[in-house]
Amino acid sequence: MNTRDGHPEQLLPWYANETLSPEEKADVEQHLAQCEQCRNEVALLKRLREQVQKEEIPSPGEFGFKRLQRAVNQEQRVHSVPPAWWRPALAAAVVVILVQSALLVNLWPGPKPMTPLGVDHDGAVLQITFTPDSTIAQIQKLLERIQGTIIDGPGAIGVYRVRLAMDPVDEREIDRIVTRLRQERQIVTHVSKE
Repeated sequence: MNTRDGHPEQLLPWYANETLSPEEKADVEQHLAQCEQCRNEVALLKRLREQVQKEEIPSPGEFGFKRLQRAVNQEQRVHSVPPAWWRPALAAAVVVILVQSALLVNLWPGPKPMTPLGVDHDGAVLQITFTPDSTIAQIQKLLERIQGTIIDGPGAIGVYRVRLAMDPVDEREIDRIVTRLRQERQIVTHVSKE
């Protein structure tokens, strides 16, 4: 039996409602025979139970149901009406979007010209593969001698694209540069014109 200081206080409400198991009921009755304080508590609990059972809570009926429906509908109408400021705010947002769009259209740079690989109008382009042990300093000196600039690379197989600074393009001069680069075997493993 669950007791506190020898009193089965937690079981007394269940005893008053007559919902204890037979074993618990026998334990509580044995205690009640000796304890006047717990008997008074059970008597109070039984009187409360009787009063609650006597009182009938009236149903709200049709009038109460209609009043509840009216309150719900009114609540829905209050929340479904948009606030008064939404139209001016929407108009301002549309104006801002239109102004931004106009500015972007006028200030947006035009399309950048695309140059397909192998076609370049600003000078001759060579494809060069350098040896794995060539240093940056060696590559820079070589590029200075031929007046070349790396414009792409290295690619997947180690090929660099190098633009030669010559205007107008002189095919004989390009051939001489290619021949000279092929002789630089300590730095260059492959060279070809695009």
